[in-house]
Amino acid sequence: MSTTSSLRWRIPLLLAGVLILAGPQHPRGSTMLQMLGHADWLPSHVLMTASIIAFGVGLALLRRGQPQPERTARWLRYAIIATAMQTVEAVVHTAAVVDHANLAAGRATPVLTTHLAMAVAVYPLFGAAVVGLIVAAARERVLGSWWIAWIGIIGASAHGAAAPLRILTGYEPFSILFAGIVVLALWMALAGVWPLRAAAPARRGAPVPAVARN
Repeated sequence: MSTTSSLRWRIPLLLAGVLILAGPQHPRGSTMLQMLGHADWLPSHVLMTASIIAFGVGLALLRRGQPQPERTARWLRYAIIATAMQTVEAVVHTAAVVDHANLAAGRATPVLTTHLAMAVAVYPLFGAAVVGLIVAAARERVLGSWWIAWIGIIGASAHGAAAPLRILTGYEPFSILFAGIVVLALWMALAGVWPLRAAAPARRGAPVPAVARN
């Protein structure tokens, strides 16, 4: 892979991690009303949305850069689709702040309700797709490595489980799982700069592994 082609996907991937790691974190609170009313709600979610968009751009550029091994190509497609879904959810998630007054007054909260319903469905899909990509890409030496894969797996798994567990059960301690996005962001940043070990050349006469076409 050429240096220019590599930089095209590395820069947005690194940016995706930095936007979350360097920005304000999700506001804490025991109730949704407290969190929506917190000053950090809007900036933290704007940065999270920007991070997810950058992550999707990085994955798309990685896919376009050159043909990938079959397993990685498959999970890369899944991850790109799931990231697009997560981006839409993140936009609605951020916009839920407009329902703060409605929630306080006991009125209908259409944006907040839409966000909660979407989160229950989208978070697990995104988490599963990203875990699959991390494992496949580390195994086939396309993105990151086994040295950092465990960080991404923990982060994506926690993020994927956070919304359904917290929203469907109402159990407040499950809120800690939302910190998984920060752990995943660490993997994004590391994967953006992690050197890739060149695959060993195939032996003469050995079968050539299938690669997916762009």
